[in-house]
Amino acid sequence: MFDGPSTLPVVLAGVLDAMPGGVVVTDADGRILFINRAAARLCGGQPEEWASRSLAVLLPDMDMTPDGTPREVRLAGRDGAALWLEVTLNRGGALPGVGLEVPEETPREIRVAALRDVTDEVARRTAAHLFSTIVNHAGRGVMVLDDRDRIVYVNPAFTRLLDYRPEDVVGRDVSVILSPDVDDRAALGEFRRDLHGRRTFGRDLHARSRSGQDIWMSTATSPVRDGGVLDGGAIVILSDETPATELQHLRLDVTSALAGVTGSRAMDFDDVMTLICARIEAIAPGVMASIILLSGDGTAWMAGRAAMPDAIAAACDGFPVGPMAGTCGAAISSGQEVLTSDIETDPNWTPAMRDLMRPLGVVACWSVPIRLRGGTVAGSLALYFQTLREPSPWHRRVVDACIQLCTLAVEQERARAQIAHLAHYDAVTGLPNRTWLREHLAARQGAANWCGLTLMSVDVNRYREIRDALGGAAADEVLGGMAKRLRAVVGQDDILVRTGEDEFSILTDCGHDGTEPECRDRSGMMAVDRASTLAGAILRALASPVVVNGMPIGSPISIGICAGRDKGRTVETLLRHTQIAVSRAREAGGSLYRFFSPEMNRWAQDRVMLASALGDALADGRLRLVYQPQVRSRSGALYGVEALARWHDPEWGDIPPTRFIPMAEEAGLIEALGEWALRQACRQMAIWMAHGVGIPVVSVNLSARHFSDPGLPGLIGSILEESGIPPGRLMVEITESTMITDSETTIAAARAIRALGVGLSMDDFGTGFSSLANLVSLPLSEVKIDRAFVVGLERAGDTYSIVNAVLRIGQSLGVTVVAEGVETQRQLDLLDGLDCPVVQGFLMSRPLDAGKVPSWLEEWHRSRPVPEALPRRVVGA
Repeated sequence: MFDGPSTLPVVLAGVLDAMPGGVVVTDADGRILFINRAAARLCGGQPEEWASRSLAVLLPDMDMTPDGTPREVRLAGRDGAALWLEVTLNRGGALPGVGLEVPEETPREIRVAALRDVTDEVARRTAAHLFSTIVNHAGRGVMVLDDRDRIVYVNPAFTRLLDYRPEDVVGRDVSVILSPDVDDRAALGEFRRDLHGRRTFGRDLHARSRSGQDIWMSTATSPVRDGGVLDGGAIVILSDETPATELQHLRLDVTSALAGVTGSRAMDFDDVMTLICARIEAIAPGVMASIILLSGDGTAWMAGRAAMPDAIAAACDGFPVGPMAGTCGAAISSGQEVLTSDIETDPNWTPAMRDLMRPLGVVACWSVPIRLRGGTVAGSLALYFQTLREPSPWHRRVVDACIQLCTLAVEQERARAQIAHLAHYDAVTGLPNRTWLREHLAARQGAANWCGLTLMSVDVNRYREIRDALGGAAADEVLGGMAKRLRAVVGQDDILVRTGEDEFSILTDCGHDGTEPECRDRSGMMAVDRASTLAGAILRALASPVVVNGMPIGSPISIGICAGRDKGRTVETLLRHTQIAVSRAREAGGSLYRFFSPEMNRWAQDRVMLASALGDALADGRLRLVYQPQVRSRSGALYGVEALARWHDPEWGDIPPTRFIPMAEEAGLIEALGEWALRQACRQMAIWMAHGVGIPVVSVNLSARHFSDPGLPGLIGSILEESGIPPGRLMVEITESTMITDSETTIAAARAIRALGVGLSMDDFGTGFSSLANLVSLPLSEVKIDRAFVVGLERAGDTYSIVNAVLRIGQSLGVTVVAEGVETQRQLDLLDGLDCPVVQGFLMSRPLDAGKVPSWLEEWHRSRPVPEALPRRVVGA
C-alpha cells in the first residue's frame, strides 16, 4: 500500500498533477494517497489538505464500488451553488483519461477516481426536463413547427384534442390538421401568411380530427428565436372552441336551476343531478350518464341519471365503495379517473353488475371523481358506452364542465344541510339542541321501548352569573368544558343534548324491549340504578372547576330525572316532568339529583341504603368468592380459575355483581373490595396447595382505580408474602377500558406487578377500542376475548374475523388467549378450529364454591382424561 503521495513515481505524479481533469488515487480502504490540483480545486482546498483523508469525506454519499461506472455526485460549491461532478472509480491499473499504466513496483490494491465538472450539463438536462414536464402537463394542445412549418412535436393535450397521435403528424406539414373545405380557405391563407411572417399572433381556425370530426380551435402562435435547433420555427397553442356554446347553455341551465332563477324556488338536489345527466346525454349522443355520490357510511347512492334504468339505480344504493366496486367505486376510492374499456373482462366488475349492464348493451365505462374544493372526493360522474372505446376529447370537455357543476351542486347541498344542522345543533358545544330532542322523542313515541326511556336534565345553577361577570365568550368556554366532561361520562348509546342556555339533557333507556309487564315489574329498578349511577358520575365529573384563561370557574349543578314507566306518557309530559325534577334538586340545595317520581326517589334512597349495606358486608366479611374453571380446549387440562365476588344480604337477598360492582365504584368501596378479593383468593390458593389440589393459577379482576394507585404493587407483594403462595400462582386481570383511562399510570403499575412475578391479563379485550400500541406496551401474560365475541361466533361474519385476529395477535405477542362465555359445543368447536388455547364458560362449569372445586376437578379429569404429567404453568416466569 502507498504511504502517501511520495510513493507514486515522480513522473507519473507530475503527469497526473498537470491534467485538466481531477484525479484521486486511494488505497483499498478509500484513504487518499494522491490528489491532483484539478481535483482539489473542484472539491475545495489544496492537495496537501486532502492527504490521508477518506475519499468518502471528499465525495460524500457516493457508491464506492470501483466498477468503472460514471456516477454523478452533487457537492456544495464555495459560493453556495450546487457543483455536479462525474466520478469514475476504477481499481488499480490503467488510469482513466491518462493512457498510462501504474508501474509494476506500485502496489496493486489501489483505487483511481477520475473527476469531471458536469454542472452545466446537469443544468441543461434539468431545464430541458422542466420544459418537457410543463408542456406535457399543459391543459392545452401544443404543436411545435420547424422553419418549414412541419410538425416536430405535439403534447398529450394535442392528442386528446384532435385524436392524432405523435406518429400520425410528426414530420408532416401543419395543414394535416386543418380543414380542406373551400369556405375555410381565406382564413387558412391568412394563418399561413401570419405563420410565414414568424410573428406572434392569434387566430380562430377550423380543424378536423383524425376521425373526421369538425373542431373550431382558437390558436396562439409564437416564433422561436433562440439560436437552437428550432430557431426559425414556431410554437402553436391550440384550444377547442367547438362546444363552447353547448357547454355555456348547459352551465347556464344548471346554475339557474341551483339558484331558482327559472322558478319560484331552487330545484331539488336530485333533480339538478338528473338535469346534468340528461344534458350530457343530449350533447354527447351514444352515451348514458350517471352521478354516484358517497354517503357518510362509505356506501354509494345514485344521485343523478337520465336513461339509466331504475333497477341499476336501486342496485347502486347502499353498495360499499371500494376499488373492486365497478368503475365508479374504483374512481371514488382512488381519487383518479378510471376507464373500463371492456366491462366483461374487467376484474373490478362483479358478475352481478355485468348482468345488469348487458341488457342495455353497455360494454365500457369511464368514471371521473367529483372533488370538492378541499380536495375531498364526494362521488363520481360516469359515462357508459355501447362500444369498446375510450372517451373522446369532446366527452372529456363535457365531463370537465359537468364535474364543476356537480361540485357546485354538492357543495350547495351540503351548505343547505349545514344550515339545517345549525337549526338542530348547538353552535357552542356541537351537541343536538332542544328542537332536535323534541323531534327525536316524537319519532320514538309509541315505539316498543318508549316506556323504558329515561330523560335527565343537568342544570348549571350559576351560568347567568358567570356570563354576566366574565362575558359570553368565557361562559361559552365553561359550557364547552362541561360538555366535554359529559361526553366522557355518558354511555355509547346515550344521547347528550344541550336543551337550554344553562341546561344539558341526557336520554338513556333501561335496556328492556318495552313490553308492558317488563316495564312495570322490572325496568323501574333498573332505570333507577342506571340513572343513579350516571347521575353520580356526572356530579363527580362536574365537581371540579373548569379553567378558563387560567381562572378556575365552578358552578353547582342540579340533576332532574324522569324515568317514568307509563307507556301513555307524551313528549311534553316527559320534558315537563324532567323540569319539575330538576327544580326539586335545585330547591334542595343543588349538587345532587332528584327523580320526578316519588316512588323512584324511594328506590334511589334504597340504593343509598344498599351501598351502605355493601360497606357493612365488606367490613363484616359477608361477601364470598366463587371460582370458575378455565381449561385448555384441546387437552382439557385445567389452566386456572377466575375468582368472582358474590353477595347475599339477609334483608336484600342475592345482589348480582352487575349491580353491586358499579355501586362499589360510586360509593368509593371498590379499592377495599379489590383488596378483599386479592387476599381471599391468595388464601384459598394456599389452602389448595396445602391439600394438593392442582390449581395452577387464580385470577382476580381489579378496577381502574386500583391501577391508578401507585401502592398497588406493594399491596400485592405483601398479600403474596402473607399467604405464602408463589407469585406465579396469581393472575391480575385489568380491563381494556382501564388502559384507555390512564395509560401511562396503568403501564407503570402493570410493569411493577409483572416484576413481582405475578401474571397480568387484559380482560374483555376488543370492547374498549384500545390501540395495538397500548396492547404491545403492556407486559401481558394473557388476553381474554369478551363473551360478546364468543356469542357472535356462531353468526360468523366479522365477529369470526375479529376473534381470529385477536388469536393471531396473541400468538405474535407470545401471550395466552382465553375465550370467555363459552356455553355451547358449537362455540367450543369453532374456537378449537381457530386454535384458541384456553376456554371458560358454563359449558365447562358454572362458578363454584371453593369447597366444590376439588370434586369438580376430580370429576372433570375422569370425564376428560388428560396426560398424567402435565407441565405446571407458572405465569410469572
